[in-house]
Amino acid sequence: MTDTARQSDEAAAVKETGFITAVIRAMENDRPDPYLADEYAELLCTPRSRRMAEEALAAGGTVGSVIVRGRFGDLALRRAVADGITQVVCLAAGGDTRAWRLGLPAGTRYFEVDLPGQLEAKETLLAPVADRLTCRRVALSEDLRGETWPQRLVDAGYEPDRPAVWIAEGLLPYLRVEHFTRLVTDVGKLSSRGSQLLVDAPHAAYFQDPANARFLAFMESRGSAFRLGIDDLGGFLDRHGWRSEAYTLSRLAAGDCAWAPPPPERLCPPHDHHWVARAQLV
Repeated sequence: MTDTARQSDEAAAVKETGFITAVIRAMENDRPDPYLADEYAELLCTPRSRRMAEEALAAGGTVGSVIVRGRFGDLALRRAVADGITQVVCLAAGGDTRAWRLGLPAGTRYFEVDLPGQLEAKETLLAPVADRLTCRRVALSEDLRGETWPQRLVDAGYEPDRPAVWIAEGLLPYLRVEHFTRLVTDVGKLSSRGSQLLVDAPHAAYFQDPANARFLAFMESRGSAFRLGIDDLGGFLDRHGWRSEAYTLSRLAAGDCAWAPPPPERLCPPHDHHWVARAQLV
C-alpha cells in the first residue's frame, strides 16, 4: 500500500471516531448525574456510530477521557470568552457541538477544521437545531497533517493578531510526535499573546498498561491506531512557548484543578492514563 493510500484509509477510520465520541457523550447526557451535558450529541448518533461505540467499549475502551476532556474544555472556553476572547478554533472538530450548545456571544467566530466530509456530515445531522447557533461558525475541510490549513484559516477571516482559544480534543492519539510538534508550532505562529490552547492526550503509561492492550489492538485493527503517548504534556507545551496547567484524570479526581469540579470515580478508572491541559501563549 502506498503512503497516500494508507493515509487515506487512516483518515477514513479516524473520521468515524468523531461520531463514536458523540455516542459516548449522549450516553453521559442521559444519566441522572451527568458530569457533561450535551443535549445535541444524540442527533449525531447514527446506527453505525452506535454499533462502533458498542464495539469499542466491549474491547475495553473507556468513556472517562471523552467526558472529562469535554467538561474541562467547556469550562475553560466559557472562562476565556467571559474574559473577552472572541475567536475559537476547533481542530479536528468532528462531533464537537459547542458552537450549538454553549450559547456563545454573537460576536464570537467559531472556526472548525476537519477532514473533508466530516463537517458536512455533522451539519446534516444537526440541521434540526441549526437555529441554535448563536455565534458565527466557519467550517474548513483540511487535513491537519498538511501545510495548507493555516493560510486557509486566515483567508476565512481568522485574525492572528487577536487572542484565540484553540481546541484540540481527541486528536493527538492519532498523530506522530513530529505531526504534533508541527501542529503546536503552527498554532503558536498563528496566535497572539494571551491565546489559549485546550488539548488532551494519552499518557505514555496508557500504552504500557496491560489492561489497555485489547483496546489498542482493536483500534489498530480498524485502521485508527493510537500512536502518541506523552510522559509530560505540560512540559512539552512549556517548551514550545506556552504556560500550561496539565492534569491526569486521577489528579483531576483528586481536586488538583481549582476551577474544574473533580470528576467522579467512574470516569477515572486506574487504567485510563490520560492528560487534559489548558495553556496560554506567553
